[in-house]
This record gives sequence, structure tokens and C-alpha cells, in this order.
Amino acid sequence: MRYVIPAVLFAAFAAIVLISPHIEPRRRRARAAVVDAELRGRYAFSTGSRASWMETQSTGWPPFHYGKHREVDSELIGDVDGLSVRVAGYECVFAGTRHRYGLACILLPSSVEWAEVRGEPAFSAARVPDHVPDGHRTGATPEFNRLYQLYAEEPEMAMLLTSRSTADVMVETPERFSWRALDREVLLWKRDGWSSADALIAAVRAVAQIIEPVLLTPWRG
Repeated sequence: MRYVIPAVLFAAFAAIVLISPHIEPRRRRARAAVVDAELRGRYAFSTGSRASWMETQSTGWPPFHYGKHREVDSELIGDVDGLSVRVAGYECVFAGTRHRYGLACILLPSSVEWAEVRGEPAFSAARVPDHVPDGHRTGATPEFNRLYQLYAEEPEMAMLLTSRSTADVMVETPERFSWRALDREVLLWKRDGWSSADALIAAVRAVAQIIEPVLLTPWRG
């Protein structure tokens, strides 16, 4: 008996070590599935294309700047206030741990200059350099600067992002997230994914409201 109990305890410990790394990724995927169902049922999103994300991923910018076994899943496409929006999940593996992000991509009617707003630092580690863009700017309010960091090199985008209206819109969104505008796309991403479809749609609407003044082509009906 004195050998049985240690053996059982060791087996239980080994099982926990083997299983625990898979619990959180499965929980995140389950939550993402609920968000996808909400997007389909409440916002009329439909199945999208995995190929449509290939160019966005190829930039090598966050969140695509690290990891192996990179996969895009749960591709959806829909309309938010007259703008086409692609949604997907993104996963990669780093040091044996699977990382998940929620993605949304707003397709713009005309091009905009590059700009980036981060609600959380890009992932970094000993083998992943800290990915900090040029053009760091200070926002219009202390609360915004506590929650977000913004980057823009062109004067028009810098003026837009450092405005009080941008600070107010971003602070009022229900969940912190990051986004990057370039050419005719605005990519939104959030580590571990959004908590609900409402939170994702609120983030899309916030960014669309911020970007609208610099679009050459009006999009609101």
C-alpha cells in the first residue's frame, strides 16, 4: 500500500501537467464559438474566406509577429453600419503554449495613412523582440494615456488620434483592444478574444467613428 498511494499521486500529478495546458485554449475557443453564434444570429454575419486573411497575416506585425503553427479559424463576414467587416480567430504556438486572438478587419472605401493604437503591449519574450512602432504620440486625456498607446507618423493621422474625440471614444468602449489602420484596412485584435459579439461590434463602431474624418469617400448612409 505504501507504494500504491505515491504511484497514484504521481499519476494524478502527471495527468494535471499534461491536461492543464489544453484547458485554457479550449475555454477560449468555446467562448469564441459563442461570439460567432451571436454574430450570425444577431448581426447577420455569414461564413467568410480563410484566404482573405492571408495578406493581413503576411505583414509580420502584431499579433502576427511570433509563434509557430499559425492558424486562422471561424472566418465570418458581415456589415456594420455600411462597412464590410471580416471577423476571425487567430492562434499560434510559442514555447509549447497556444495563444489566441480575436480579429476583426474593417474594409474601408478609401485608403488611410498608417496609424496604430494599442490597448495592450504586443507579445514579447526572450526570443521575441519588443515590437514598438515609430511615431509615438501622447493622447488628449490622462485616462486615455493610462489605457492606450498610440503611434502615427503622418500629421493628419497624428492630429486625428491625439484629439479629444478619439480619446473619449476609445475610453468609452467596453473592452480594451488594439487596432492598426493601413491603406484600405483597419485590423482590430484582442488577446484571448472578445467577451461577446456586442463588445466586438462596439470596438468596430468606435474605430470606424474615429477613422471616418480622414476617409476620402464618405461611407455613412
